[in-house]
Amino acid sequence: MYLRCGTLLCLAVCGSVPGLPQTVRLDDRLSSASVQSSTAASAATAAEPVVWQNFFSPSDVTWQVIRGSATVKNGNLMIKGEGSTPVLFSPKQPAIDWTLYRGVEVRMSAQGGKEIKIRIGDFESKQQLGPVAQYNVYRFEIDVDAPKGSRVLGLMPTDSLTDPVAIRSIKLIPKPAGFPNPAGLQTIGKRDEYRNSLYVHSPSTLKFHVAIPARGHLHLGMGTTAKSAPVTFLVLLDGRAPPLYAHTLNDPDAWEDADLDVSRWAGKSVDLQLKTEAAEGVVGLWSNPLLTSDAPKSRPNVLIYTIDTLRADHASVYGYGRDTTPFLKKLGNSGVVFEDCQAQATWTKASIASLMTSLYAFTHGIVRDADTIPPGAKTLAEQLRGAGYVTSSIVSTPFVGRATGLERGFDYLLEYPVVVREHNQPTERDTDSEALNRVVFPWLDRHHNESFLLYAHATDPHAPYNPPPPFEARFANPAQTENFRRSYTGLRGEHQYGGAAVVNRDLARKSGVDPDRFIHQAIDRYDGEIAHNDHSLELLVEKLKQLGILENTMIIVISDHGEEFWDHGWTGHGQSVYQELTHSLMLMWNPALFKTPKRVQEPVQLIDVMPTILEALRLPAPELTEGQSLLGLGQGKPFKRRGTVVASRFAAPQAAGLVPENSTDSFALLDSKWKFIYRKNAAAAGVKKTELYNRVEDKAELHDVADQNPREIERRMAELRLWIDAQNKIRDIIGRTGRSKLDRETIQQMRSLGYLGGPSQ
Repeated sequence: MYLRCGTLLCLAVCGSVPGLPQTVRLDDRLSSASVQSSTAASAATAAEPVVWQNFFSPSDVTWQVIRGSATVKNGNLMIKGEGSTPVLFSPKQPAIDWTLYRGVEVRMSAQGGKEIKIRIGDFESKQQLGPVAQYNVYRFEIDVDAPKGSRVLGLMPTDSLTDPVAIRSIKLIPKPAGFPNPAGLQTIGKRDEYRNSLYVHSPSTLKFHVAIPARGHLHLGMGTTAKSAPVTFLVLLDGRAPPLYAHTLNDPDAWEDADLDVSRWAGKSVDLQLKTEAAEGVVGLWSNPLLTSDAPKSRPNVLIYTIDTLRADHASVYGYGRDTTPFLKKLGNSGVVFEDCQAQATWTKASIASLMTSLYAFTHGIVRDADTIPPGAKTLAEQLRGAGYVTSSIVSTPFVGRATGLERGFDYLLEYPVVVREHNQPTERDTDSEALNRVVFPWLDRHHNESFLLYAHATDPHAPYNPPPPFEARFANPAQTENFRRSYTGLRGEHQYGGAAVVNRDLARKSGVDPDRFIHQAIDRYDGEIAHNDHSLELLVEKLKQLGILENTMIIVISDHGEEFWDHGWTGHGQSVYQELTHSLMLMWNPALFKTPKRVQEPVQLIDVMPTILEALRLPAPELTEGQSLLGLGQGKPFKRRGTVVASRFAAPQAAGLVPENSTDSFALLDSKWKFIYRKNAAAAGVKKTELYNRVEDKAELHDVADQNPREIERRMAELRLWIDAQNKIRDIIGRTGRSKLDRETIQQMRSLGYLGGPSQ
């Protein structure tokens, strides 16, 4: 029997297909379940209200005054203009997910002026002020679609340049939670941990007729929606008392999990009942209820581990002079190291979107911080979830979660604040891989008996280059750390992108910073952060070994892009498509899949990861997959690249700042010998339109040989035009507002031209 689940057609009982994990997803079987639940409406809200009030002292004021002056008096925040309209911004913490709120309510008294105005990103609203010298409540309806923490609330309480305002309180009004049916499916978040959830209006009974597998387990999570309304969760088999499980919850801010051994009913078909007992209409949540088996699996687990901002030539597994990655060297000695892996973009959001969808960055079109993957894109998590895998994403950056639409297909998404809460700043400084392990390890403890896809993303090497001891002293002089921090903070204040200082030598000199000393100190600390991340990864792999699942796990370690240290004039990343930013780490390990260690010289790309995993698991790839499986290549079989190795970057939405290339789209096409760079609006940006580098003789891409090779330029330009034309056709299909069907003849034609990946030859 088949059930439609999101955009996938997935098996209701995935274990019924030979070779697939033995998994029954109860949430996917809701339409065939017997449902008894309350018809009472729910009063649950999408989030708790956020209230700022009772400003008792100046130390309590966490709002930022942009214009005007502010004091505190009798619990009011007193603000007035000083020759201009007063403006203040809300605190950055707590980070607000604006999609969960429908209104802003301000209670205040104004001594003069005509209007009050609020602004959240591009959203703006204003109202006429009420009677002066008395408290009035101003309610603004809002509809803001912005990633959590990406926008703050701006408030202009009056347009008077001189009259004071007394603000008593500011409140964010949450949206209704939206549980319209007696039972249904939603993705629900609690403290930034998002799960697929089956919701019910209590009291309720959901009855599923299921076959219990050998060595069967029922794993499920539970959650509530109201603080003052406890919910009791019960699990029964065939309605028999006492229940197999009973537990009462009254905390709406946390998930709780249970793992129930049902192996004594193996081979039997039973009525499995999930019941909630609570006040009429109170909503209970069953998250990812899963009937599975801890019997040995015929297909491996998959762990994808991303080390953010790690340029491959600073990893000792790639021959770097400093031993920054001793564990990766050890792992590579028994796995496959891809020497020439290219990222599709040189900033995290676009690069990981390509990794997860097997689409070029130009094709999925992510440019802005708020962009999400197109609706027609298929994610790796969707593919593996449809095949019975439990899927989890645990990440240290907002760019690889809901802000990019990459929650699609993940049963569990633990966003970056979950990791941040485990972080110890005094001991770990500006690294997070240790904190990431503190979140990953408990998840593995609960789910290691299930076939899983786990995506883990650490950001240790990302600026501001502040490794913890003893890794700080591995390559740097700790006595110079405070000086470096002052220099870096000053430069970051001059120009910043993505939390990193993007500067050149001239700006360093103008800021009173010695360029040579600064860059050497930055590299020393960057290398220390890489070493720390390598150690954390070693501990994670050791955890897999302790759980007895290492040998049955396919491990893929990648980096999303590199980092520049004035190789082409700048620091940071995202500003170009040169080798120091596009050359990414890629290592694959599994003793059954890769029996012979190998170092691969052939150029590969991050979009190849998804089809490689799907072939390794004997699963079909989506038709609109632009990467190519590397499984055969990693096993030493003949390989022929179908398609083009391409990195690209779009012009910045607001092309401000020092970097000329921010004003133009840039493309890099490469093969084993040549790298061709093309910039669309080169003249306006003041940069070269085309460049060509001999990758064999000039690995650092310092000597442009375009003038000496006009035929090569002409050939590459023609190839790029065809490639862009093909990508535009695909963009028309998967584009943001909808998609049309691509007929099979067109698919085959594009595959024959190399614009869609296919099986290796």
